[in-house]
Amino acid sequence: MHTIDPIEKADLTLLLGEQWKQIIQARNTKEGTKEKEVELMPLGRAMPPEKPSRPDTLEFVRPGFGVKVGKAGSLSLANVEQWAIDTALDNMTRFGYYTQATAGTALKNQIENEEDKEFVMPNRFFDDFMQMACDESKHFKWLNERLESQGAHYGDLPVHASIWDSCTDTARSALARMAVVHMTIESRGLDVNPATIARFSRSGDEDSANMLRKVHEDEVTHVQIGHRWFCYLLKKHEGVGLDQDAEKAFGAAGGSDVNDADDDLYEFRQVPPAYAEKKSEEAGEASEVKQVEEEVVDPAEAQRRKRFQEVVVQYFKGSLKPPFNTADREKGGLTRGWYEPLVVVRERTGFKPAAGRRLQSKKDKQEGATAETTPAAGPLTAAVAQGSEVAPSVPASAEQVA
Repeated sequence: MHTIDPIEKADLTLLLGEQWKQIIQARNTKEGTKEKEVELMPLGRAMPPEKPSRPDTLEFVRPGFGVKVGKAGSLSLANVEQWAIDTALDNMTRFGYYTQATAGTALKNQIENEEDKEFVMPNRFFDDFMQMACDESKHFKWLNERLESQGAHYGDLPVHASIWDSCTDTARSALARMAVVHMTIESRGLDVNPATIARFSRSGDEDSANMLRKVHEDEVTHVQIGHRWFCYLLKKHEGVGLDQDAEKAFGAAGGSDVNDADDDLYEFRQVPPAYAEKKSEEAGEASEVKQVEEEVVDPAEAQRRKRFQEVVVQYFKGSLKPPFNTADREKGGLTRGWYEPLVVVRERTGFKPAAGRRLQSKKDKQEGATAETTPAAGPLTAAVAQGSEVAPSVPASAEQVA
């Protein structure tokens, strides 16, 4: 994360990934033989940087002010992948050891001083985010090589740090990091990627289109990872997803050693489509009309969705706008009931998150000036007016995410 050169950062991450495979192999051998005396590499401790290093030659702009190529997205795909590498590594470093404060949850039947107790994430957590970091490194190298084949280079165009701003806002809560960065922002990427791929195809650049199709497939698994660990934290600390007997066994102290956690604590189960379509005939019409069945979910799933929506409302500064890539979102574990209520709340009420620090556009300012009541400018808006180098936390549109 302190490495300045972007290609070197990607290479070092891929090297670490190869070493990590050896760790997994040794661990699996230990588990297969049940030789508990075999000592594996211990988890280290480090403080991640407040902001990962970047070349001094990069020109940073606020999200939405870069070079655009239409509604399919901006010319900053390589930049997004660089921040994504750092995000995965930051998750491993920041949340590998965690307390209740950095979990972002509250233990049920909390015992005295439980907030001071330190927990360790299961091995699978590190495996997942190591794989994600390697995926993002691979994506960056593909994109960079494609840029250079066209006579361009990473850094030729202005970049923004909106993804890392979201990481900064969720640095004190693993639950919020999973919900905002991996389940909301990355799932938005699933929505806009097909349009980006189609634009390359229409322009006759099938090499780039095929490369982005591979990237898109990996991004589906990244949403799965965020969903897995969001559900894990809820299950471990709030009892959400446990049956009554298991919840009692789990107890206030958090159950057995988390590193020996059973698979059901974090296993991702493919979620079937939530909304099935049924056909019926309207009276007096011969054609069949499709209707959407009402979704029925179990109480534990309803609780997970409710907590997800609460966390997104608190931490996410952007907006959720259709159309959604429902098929790929469902592959990642996010059926419509997870995110569509958030769209309804914001569109119908004009709700803005309490924790938001979004910069106003010219249109927003004009509308605010004509409104009967205009909220006072927050500290971020005032800072920007004075020329401070401050950026909004999350892009406000799918164009900026791309």
